[in-house]
Amino acid sequence: MSHRDTLQALADARPRSLDPSGQADPALIVAHPRPESTTRTAGRPVRPLVLAGAVPVVAFAAVGAILLNSASGPGTPLVQPSASAPASVADAGGLLLVAAEHNESVPATAGRYWVVRAEHGEGARRAQDELWRAVAPGLPSAAYLRDADSGSWTSRALQGHRAEDNFLLAGTPRTARELATLPTTPATLKDKLLAWYADTDATEGRDEFLFHSGAALVLDLPVSPQVRAAAYRMLAAMPSVTSLGQVTDQLGRPGVAAAVTRQGDFGKAQTRLIIDPTTGQALAQETWVADSPVSWTAVIAARWSDDGLPEASSLR
Repeated sequence: MSHRDTLQALADARPRSLDPSGQADPALIVAHPRPESTTRTAGRPVRPLVLAGAVPVVAFAAVGAILLNSASGPGTPLVQPSASAPASVADAGGLLLVAAEHNESVPATAGRYWVVRAEHGEGARRAQDELWRAVAPGLPSAAYLRDADSGSWTSRALQGHRAEDNFLLAGTPRTARELATLPTTPATLKDKLLAWYADTDATEGRDEFLFHSGAALVLDLPVSPQVRAAAYRMLAAMPSVTSLGQVTDQLGRPGVAAAVTRQGDFGKAQTRLIIDPTTGQALAQETWVADSPVSWTAVIAARWSDDGLPEASSLR
C-alpha cells in the first residue's frame, strides 16, 4: 500500500463530524500538511502520520523528549507545563544544546508497539488520533480516530503497514531496528542524513531537509535518547536555525521555539519546533505563513507497549 493509499484509508475512517464539508480530508489527518503555494521549492511535508518525514505518519519520540514508559497508559501526558520556563531564549543553539543535555542521560525502553497520541490541525480544523505501530514482525498496526463532538474513538487497521516499514524518516520507510542504529554523535548523524538526502529527489534545500529530519527525530520517532540528543546538537550547529523565544503551542502549552524560515510565493514560510526548555521535550511542530499558523502537529502522549491492539471503546 502506498503512502497515499494509507492516508486515504485514514481519511475514510475519520468521523464525518470532523469535516464540515462531509468530505474526508487526508491532509487534516496526516501530521503537518504544508501549503503547496508557500514556496516554489516545496519539498516533503514537514513531518511524519502513519509512517515518519516525507508524507508523514505520526511516528513519535521516546523517553526524555517524549515519555517512553511502558507502564503508562494511553494518553500519558508528555509534558507538565512548567511555570519556570524562561521569558525568552535569544540563542537557538543554546536552547537546543540544553535540550540535548536533558535527553542524553535518559534510559531507553522498548516494546512491541510504538504508541503515539497527537493532535493535527490545519487552519481552524483539528483532529486527534492515536497510532499503534508495530515494531515486532507480523503484528498488525492500527489507527484510532477521535470524534471531536462525542469524544468517542473509532479504529481502522493500517493495512500495508508492517514492522519493516512503519516509520518514515528522510523520505523513506524505516524499521525500528534501523532507527535504533542511527549515529549518536551530531556530525555522523548529519552525514547519515545527508547521504539519504543525496539518494532522494527532494526539491527542498539541505538545511530544510536536515531541520525536518532532525525535528522528526526529536518530536515523534522512537529513537534512543542518545540519538535524540545528537539530533538536537546537529540542529544547534545549523546557522539557519533561529530562536523565536517563548511561545505557546496550539494546545496552549508554554515552550520555546527554534525555527527555519524561507521565502515563499506569498511571504515568509516558517517551520517551528517547540520545546519545553525545562525538560528538553519536543512538544510540537508548526508551519506558519505570513505570521499565522497554517498547520501543526502537537504530541499529547507517546509510549511503548507490549499489549495487543486495544478496543476503540477502551480509549479515553
